[in-house]
Amino acid sequence: MAKKKQEQVKLIILVILYLLLLPVTLIVFKLLPFIIANDTNIELSTFVTTILKHPINTFLEIIQSNYMIPFFIVQIIVLIVLFVFLHPTKRQPFEVVGKTNPVHGSAYWGEESEINAPKNVHLIPEKSMKSILEKSMRRGKND
Repeated sequence: MAKKKQEQVKLIILVILYLLLLPVTLIVFKLLPFIIANDTNIELSTFVTTILKHPINTFLEIIQSNYMIPFFIVQIIVLIVLFVFLHPTKRQPFEVVGKTNPVHGSAYWGEESEINAPKNVHLIPEKSMKSILEKSMRRGKND
């Protein structure tokens, strides 16, 4: 149930963010002919105000212009980016290391020859191991 509410909240956030970005894309696509023509005789503040006051008329003008297809492509890209932003992919807590074995960090599963090699096995009595460990811990405190 909580996951469903979380998805609904994400959908609402997606819609709000899209509605905030839509006027920006409307302004850019309405300015596009002026930018291409290198026309500097435009009052930008009144231009933007007109677009923000009448977004539906602006939208209809863009649809009737030559920039309809790029406008819709940009709208789709904006929606995809917002969706990906709100639904990040979860990474696995481990990396594939060594012989394609999923393990954590730089560890890897040992090969049969590594595990059964008698020269790699060192038997130390428990008391000796304890004293070695204590010495290394004292060295760590002094450092």
